[in-house]
Amino acid sequence: MRTVCDIKEQTKNFLDHANDDDYSDDEDDYSDDVDDYSDDANNKSLNNLSQSFTPECPFSSTRNSSLTTQVRERSFQSINTSRSFNITSTSLSSYSQVPIVQSQSKKIDKNYNNLFCTSLAIIIVLCIFFYILIHNEATQSETSNIDLVTIDKLLDERMHIVQTQFNHQKSNIWNDIASGIYDAVLYPEKPTVITLFGNEIDTLNCLAQMLGEVSGTILGSNDYLSLTPKDFPNDVGETIYNFKVKISQKRVVIIQDLLSINTEAIKAFHNFCDRQRPLIKKAIYIITIIIDEYKPSQSELEFIDKQIFKKLSGKIDKDILDPLVTRLTDGVIVPVLPESSTRFNMKKCLVSKYNRL
Repeated sequence: MRTVCDIKEQTKNFLDHANDDDYSDDEDDYSDDVDDYSDDANNKSLNNLSQSFTPECPFSSTRNSSLTTQVRERSFQSINTSRSFNITSTSLSSYSQVPIVQSQSKKIDKNYNNLFCTSLAIIIVLCIFFYILIHNEATQSETSNIDLVTIDKLLDERMHIVQTQFNHQKSNIWNDIASGIYDAVLYPEKPTVITLFGNEIDTLNCLAQMLGEVSGTILGSNDYLSLTPKDFPNDVGETIYNFKVKISQKRVVIIQDLLSINTEAIKAFHNFCDRQRPLIKKAIYIITIIIDEYKPSQSELEFIDKQIFKKLSGKIDKDILDPLVTRLTDGVIVPVLPESSTRFNMKKCLVSKYNRL
């Protein structure tokens, strides 16, 4: 039968042998379990037999404590080594990311500098562009103002010549006529209509001719187109086709004896005299209407409206006639009074002739 001393001796030999071997992590765990078991067994045996067997079988508790401490230190060192490895790995990973962050930062700074330079260049170009644009507009405006002053002065001179040839007319008509001609310069998008009406044909035709010459000079064509009722074809489309190009070239057209033009051709004036959507821009239409029964107390506009409706009602549909009359009367309407019983010599109805004197 094995005694307690034999068990203690066997345990001592086993522990001595274990101290001489290298342990793996798994063996350490196993050794811990054996040590715990041995310690428990030894403690119980020692408690029970300490009094009787202590002298015979001395057992060193100091060695047992030293062994346990060594095992725990080894485990602690393993844990510390693992932690140290993780910290080192993290440090290396962080260090490896520093050059990447610095490179990205440099790229961002470079892109920002490029964007700033590009934006600055665009702003400079835009400033130069707007400066040139404003300067050109100011120059054009100044030139336009000078031109308008010159035109206004020339128009006054020419209208004064015309006025001196017609001494029996109302004094206010000359300012109205000059304003109508001047509007063609100020508002070239809209045609100007000047309607002369009276019962003295020669006076009407002479005045219309002189005003045509003045208008051509002001608009720069230095010429005008003169049309009689016989010049109009009996078709609205053909009328527009025949005269559109000519009126565009001359810019000024005299239409003599409007109410004697055939009803189909007269419809073309719906397009010619349209101030909102004109067929020809920057044009002056000087129209003469031979009519009697006018009294100075009457309104010129109302009188001409009634005369046109009276002449064309029943020959042109009302839907067409109403806007046609509106366009024909949307301008300057001038009553022309008889000048004298003497017939005009049309060769004297030239502004340029008097201008050279």
